[in-house]
Amino acid sequence: MSVTVVGSLNEDVVVTVERLPGRGETVIGSAVAVLPGGKGANQAAAAGRLGTGVHMVGRVGDDPAAGRQLAALAEARVNVGRVHRTEGVPTGTATIPVEAEGGENLIVVVPGANARLTPADVDVDSVHRAGVLLLQLETPLETVQAAAEATRGTVVLNPAPAQPLPVALLAAVDVLVPNEHELRRLAGDPGGDESPAALAALARGLAARSV
Repeated sequence: MSVTVVGSLNEDVVVTVERLPGRGETVIGSAVAVLPGGKGANQAAAAGRLGTGVHMVGRVGDDPAAGRQLAALAEARVNVGRVHRTEGVPTGTATIPVEAEGGENLIVVVPGANARLTPADVDVDSVHRAGVLLLQLETPLETVQAAAEATRGTVVLNPAPAQPLPVALLAAVDVLVPNEHELRRLAGDPGGDESPAALAALARGLAARSV
């Protein structure tokens, strides 16, 4: 079964710190790592390592980070023929300070070329004919919806980062995979009852076929 991912490609700059900084505070890091990332690219790489037939649709900048992203996906056996280089903007970047003990982190994302992904970019055979189409929300919402409506395959949406979604998009989704925070945001529920039954009731209220 073919898998196509429409989504973000970011270069992650991960900084290890003893503790996360407070507002206006400077802390000293103990290590830094530059890694391929982005919710879309991570999905594609994971699927590619499991088998062939994985396609990535997205945008990178015209910079050295773009080459590193494309090489990492190719190494994971992902077809990157529909990942476009975009002049005049950088590849998306995420800066992530992480506590050495416990792993608590903060994430700041600069979308860069991801923000330039258009509905025309996803009007391609690898989207139309995908057996499974994987989506997230680090690219423009109109492009996510265009991809969901264009495919014949099963649409799986990770609704992150959390934001309100149009009913038309949810109706095009076969499988929605939110965490608790994302589910509450989509359902317009501020919190309260955290029981599995309450969360299941929130999920049933959404338009997606399966949550």
